[in-house]
Amino acid sequence: MSSDRQILLCGLGGQGVVLAGSLLGQACFAEGLHVSGTSSYGSEARGGQCRAEVVVSDGPVAFPYVTAADVLVALSQSAYIRYLPWTVSPGGVVFYDSASVVPVETPLQRHVAIPATEQAEALLGSKLGANIVMLGAVVIATGVAGCDALRTVVCDKSPARFRDLNLRALEIGFDLGRPVSL
Repeated sequence: MSSDRQILLCGLGGQGVVLAGSLLGQACFAEGLHVSGTSSYGSEARGGQCRAEVVVSDGPVAFPYVTAADVLVALSQSAYIRYLPWTVSPGGVVFYDSASVVPVETPLQRHVAIPATEQAEALLGSKLGANIVMLGAVVIATGVAGCDALRTVVCDKSPARFRDLNLRALEIGFDLGRPVSL
């Protein structure tokens, strides 16, 4: 019998939510896990709400869509509010960008602030890597995928002009997520 892990990443178009979900799914697949991934974004693309769903399992994925997220990753306030009700798993964890989201603490989920945008701006000189910073923090904190697998996927899938930036962003994320105790 397999055990599914359901991860929902959400934010605004242009924040790299869909890319982060794709990278996560590919890293899990590289480790021999079964993965299903979907994404959705508004017709505006940039600025509209978007989400990426990743279901990971050690056996065949029972249902390919997130029904009750174990992990919610929120990069914007509006997406956080919209998708927080999807995180109803007992022991669900919400990772949120502390520069963009003011959490509504609930007894159903644990909330973890990650200063992804702040650290991307301070250490990379741009908000561009905030999605990768967040992804690194989530992966190392949850153990859903291995750091080496994610590092390899980010290196392989990043355009040459963003490869170094994305790898630096990933390491920043690993550093931010390492002290998180779940």
